[in-house]
This record gives sequence, C-alpha cells and structure tokens, in this order.
Amino acid sequence: MISILVAIAKNGVIGKDNDLPWHYPSDLKYFKLVTTGHTVVMGRNTFESIINRNGRPLPNRKNVVVTRNKNFMYDGVEVVNEFIKYLEQDHKEEIFIIGGSEIFKYSIPYADRLYITHINKEYPGDVFMPEIDMSLYELISKRDEGELSYCVYERKSK
Repeated sequence: MISILVAIAKNGVIGKDNDLPWHYPSDLKYFKLVTTGHTVVMGRNTFESIINRNGRPLPNRKNVVVTRNKNFMYDGVEVVNEFIKYLEQDHKEEIFIIGGSEIFKYSIPYADRLYITHINKEYPGDVFMPEIDMSLYELISKRDEGELSYCVYERKSK
C-alpha cells in the first residue's frame, strides 16, 4: 500500500528554503507515530533537509531516497533511481511518501491512502503541494487540534 503523508498550509505551501516553514510539535509527533516501523520514501532534497535538521536519517524507519544521481549514497539508506518502477512494485507493507513536491506529483496516481495535516493558516513558501483529485478519496478519519486538522483519506473502490 502506498500512502502520502504531508502537512499543507491553507495556501498550498509545503516547504520553504528546503525546510518546513512552520513548527508544530504535535504534527512532528504525529509524523513519528504514523511512520515509525515503516518505510519512508523521499526525494534527495527532502532527505538533505532531514539530515540538516537531525544530523541523521529518520530512526526506526527504512529510509528510501529517490534521486537521478546514480552516484548518490548514504549509509543505512536505500537509493532508488527509477521511481516509477519502484511505485509499480507490489508493496505488501504500507510505505509512506513524505516529499517533496516532485515526488508527490509522481506518487499521487499510485496513492491508496492520504495522511494530510491541513494547516488552517497561510505560510510563505517556495514549494507547493501538487493538485490531488479529492473526488477519488473518501475521508475516513479527522481530528482537529488548534490550527491543525489531521485527516486520513482512502482511495474509493474502482
């Protein structure tokens, strides 16, 4: 199962200067809770922003980095150069696509589930979430917490 996990500001912003433009400790806790023990898949820029912030890959998760750079390597990280082939594999376990924008764009047609933290506030940014046809998904859970709404959507049966 392929899942997308993302926090999106009211104006569609998901990033700024290769980092998050906000700091919500409860959202970081939610991210950790949902992804621990699973595979997280990200583009090289997102991976580098995690390294800059934490000094290491995300612990207790299998980190997969998507890059066109065939020479890219990092200890303890799986590197994928052919992302569409990776998405088309039979993923028996739930894997989480965690960014950035280009990775989301290619993943949306394959996504079975969306974990979206809607931020009810606009933020300045330079990275935006690609459009998702939400008519293909149904809301299966929602929890509001201040400016944040933690929503989970599942793809409707075909």
